[in-house]
Amino acid sequence: MSRTDESTPARVLVIDAGEESAFRPLNGVGGIPGPVAAYPQFPDMTPLWREAGVTVVRSFDWVSRLDTRNNPTSLFPDWDAPVDDPASYNFAATDEWVEAVTAAGAEVMFTVASSIPSNKLPAQDIDVYGRVVEHIVRHYSQGWAGGPSQPIRIYEFGDQPDFGPLHFGGRPEEFYAMYQAFCAAVRRVDPSLTVGGPALAFPLEMDAPYREGFLAFVRENDLPLDFFSFLWFTDGSRDPLDYRYVSAELRALLDRHGFTDTDLTLCYWNYLAVPSSSAPAAEKGAFQAATAIYLQDTVIDHAFFFRADSGRDPHYGFVDPGGVGTADDGPDERSRALALAGRTLAGRRLAVTGGDESGLACAAGRDDDVVRVLVANYVAPDVALAERAEDRFTFRIPIGAERIELGLTLPPQRPELESAGSTSARIDVRNLPWAGRTVSVTRTSTTGNVDGPRDAQVSEAGDIQLDLDLAPQSVFLVELQAR
Repeated sequence: MSRTDESTPARVLVIDAGEESAFRPLNGVGGIPGPVAAYPQFPDMTPLWREAGVTVVRSFDWVSRLDTRNNPTSLFPDWDAPVDDPASYNFAATDEWVEAVTAAGAEVMFTVASSIPSNKLPAQDIDVYGRVVEHIVRHYSQGWAGGPSQPIRIYEFGDQPDFGPLHFGGRPEEFYAMYQAFCAAVRRVDPSLTVGGPALAFPLEMDAPYREGFLAFVRENDLPLDFFSFLWFTDGSRDPLDYRYVSAELRALLDRHGFTDTDLTLCYWNYLAVPSSSAPAAEKGAFQAATAIYLQDTVIDHAFFFRADSGRDPHYGFVDPGGVGTADDGPDERSRALALAGRTLAGRRLAVTGGDESGLACAAGRDDDVVRVLVANYVAPDVALAERAEDRFTFRIPIGAERIELGLTLPPQRPELESAGSTSARIDVRNLPWAGRTVSVTRTSTTGNVDGPRDAQVSEAGDIQLDLDLAPQSVFLVELQAR
């Protein structure tokens, strides 16, 4: 329960437009770009991605899976087919999505993994597997067999191999061998391409085969690991600062194992992932915006919001609750939060003080003659504030008739998660370069409400003050544009 009453003072958020720095490049997403011939039901997400300034898209949720068994939808449908023949490959739908992403101004991080959930088995012939991977990379990076116009430079191997029996059905040693073959294949095409993995599902489990075991194998075999990827959702905590704790733990892990130059990639993030978890769209949108702000002050090098599409899934056959937008593909608080955060966290970062670590988060940026201030008032639900018996979260995943029970270690519970109960804020922007001038002010909310543009006066000292009402689970973007 948040601490709020009529005497709660307005929060003062101070933005210093004279103190600039760089934003971390964390504006990636996972999701399906839009319809193709085989999947006409997918809505076109590229207008939203353009508005949000998405820079990179992870491909795993596409049909671009390299299955390890015969599968007509796989990139290589028949493992008895000739590896060197372009006709043996199934590139059409994936090529369309790559072109859609690049047309939207983003690049692709291409994930190599099997056709989960229908197949989780390891490769039967590791040498043939490596040759197939090589041809796929040649297609997407060098144009072999009519590849796309813009080369793909980033390749990830694996997707949650530690996710119980759901994502990899082999032994860890078989996964390691597939990563070794993957690395060799990519390097044969172009040693300058970026490679990494393994999209760890449970990053806080210590002495685990796909954490310490994977890193030991990579080190012992002198394999490249340009980035180490992991995912995190907050079903068990509802805490947007989980990402700070988890990333610090993983950074220390990588450094201890000698991977000081390996980037840390958050390949999935969102509020909730377990199908039985639920929350209103406004709560999810406020969490998204607050988390996007807090991520800027972590050691994460790259991040992908999952999932920035409708949630329709060609592999699982259901609508993923992590999607954005309404059931009829209209905008909602989640899609608007994606857009408002993306617009703000670009250009040059401005210094901000006055936010807290309880969900009231603020970030500001300047892009030429526009200053943007993003304010999120995320309020954690009561279920997240009740004292835990242990830092452990267990859940069940339905796969057809199966109910798979899994568990993971959580960061320590933070008493600071409880909201301070602020219901209003004063935005105090200082040192603007437009002293004494009139600016236009526009306030945009994740509810869809737009107030303005309205004229406002900057003081002779370069300052301006604006007031906001902050309901729980609200997000506002305030834009100041010089006239």
